[in-house]
Amino acid sequence: MVRVVAAILALLLGLLVGYALWTVYENTLTPAALDQGSSMNTKPTPRGQLSPTGARALEAYGGDAVWKAATTVESTVTVGGLLFQLKGINIPAHARITVDVQRPHTVIDPVDESGDVGVLDGFSVMIKAPDGKVLEERANAREHLQNASVTDKWDRLNLLYFLGYAFWGYYTLPYQLTRTDIEWTELRDGLLQADFGTNLPVHSRLQRFWFDRNTGLLKRNDYTPVAATPSAQVANVVFEHGESNGVRYTSKRRVKLTPAQYGWVLPFPDFITIDVERWRLQ
Repeated sequence: MVRVVAAILALLLGLLVGYALWTVYENTLTPAALDQGSSMNTKPTPRGQLSPTGARALEAYGGDAVWKAATTVESTVTVGGLLFQLKGINIPAHARITVDVQRPHTVIDPVDESGDVGVLDGFSVMIKAPDGKVLEERANAREHLQNASVTDKWDRLNLLYFLGYAFWGYYTLPYQLTRTDIEWTELRDGLLQADFGTNLPVHSRLQRFWFDRNTGLLKRNDYTPVAATPSAQVANVVFEHGESNGVRYTSKRRVKLTPAQYGWVLPFPDFITIDVERWRLQ
């Protein structure tokens, strides 16, 4: 019995040490690592103008002319992770997600195993059968969130609202840098803070974005996923980029819990996994 207990304790200690080492690795040698910089600037960039970090990021993702001429982003995506297990619902793998570049409008096809199609338009959501018949709709999804805790189950409309606005934000970030209804502040070189106000469907009003100071590409986006639960802080970490017709896009994201806001991430479990299999700007 003593040997068994000792073996169990040794195993637990090994797991603890391994997790600690993994945490250090994740937060120092991956895109989750936070750059240490000078003191914070708190003065917002004048609306309609780009800060140095914003200009570098916009250029890294195709440039101003490309995004001003764009209308939609079409993609094929597989989404997973702990959140959807806790909420008891998810969209099928390899779903087609299409977003409007200039306004919050997202189509998820299919949104369930029955082949139904989900549509987000601003704060409104709708689910249609394959023949176009409206099955369910909710005029203001933000007023009907099932988010008292992370284990509160979602219905299809809550799932649609969460993923609909999330992918609109992920895919149109370069264009969002030019919007006058979003207040951007360059806290320091490579770090932007966005105040989205109250008129756009987003994870949380205030968010931070870390960009690589050499390439301009996004590394990490921190926010509170209010539609899931207002008690969690997360970091949406970009692990891979792809390229389509000369335009870079984020192809592998892992959303991780952060015990302290804007701090180190927990390497396991992955709160959300996002793998973009196809992406095209039109």
